[in-house]
Amino acid sequence: GNPTDLTYQRYEKLYKGGFGFVDLEAITVTNESRARKTQLEIMPRNVKALTNFIAKLKEVNPNTLIVFQLTHSGEISESEFSRKVTVKPMYGIGGELLSEEEVDHIMDQFVEASKICRDVGADGIDLKFCHGYLGSQILRPYNDRDWKYGGPWERRRQFAYDLMERIRAAVPEKEFLI
Repeated sequence: GNPTDLTYQRYEKLYKGGFGFVDLEAITVTNESRARKTQLEIMPRNVKALTNFIAKLKEVNPNTLIVFQLTHSGEISESEFSRKVTVKPMYGIGGELLSEEEVDHIMDQFVEASKICRDVGADGIDLKFCHGYLGSQILRPYNDRDWKYGGPWERRRQFAYDLMERIRAAVPEKEFLI
């Protein structure tokens, strides 16, 4: 879950290239449900490695902004090594049905990851609500399940609103990008 030499090489190239904005993509907020075995993680155990990573990049170019794209893999988690979960099982994909309590816990993980991002020196976060990850699974019309974040668009979108509010309350600094 920590940055490897290849991770350093990739992002150092971007920093040396003079890019003004870099997005550290698809970093998971949980080890429990991952799409890739070697996926970057953002949890308390990764703080030291991520602090060193950001510090090294800022030495290369202190003017480049970096955000961490936070995600939870949900039903695209690889069941060989992690738990495949879903808000509504899709034929051929499957996954264990998440309860409202489990979704609240996942939101707590996003909040914790956001605080870690700030603490390690990142400039903000990007919430990955696309490409089949959990955020997009909740937002898509297929999620017609009768629950807090399912059914009509107003309830499905509420997940994003609630998550944003929780993160902003935990990380109130206006210069921290969300």
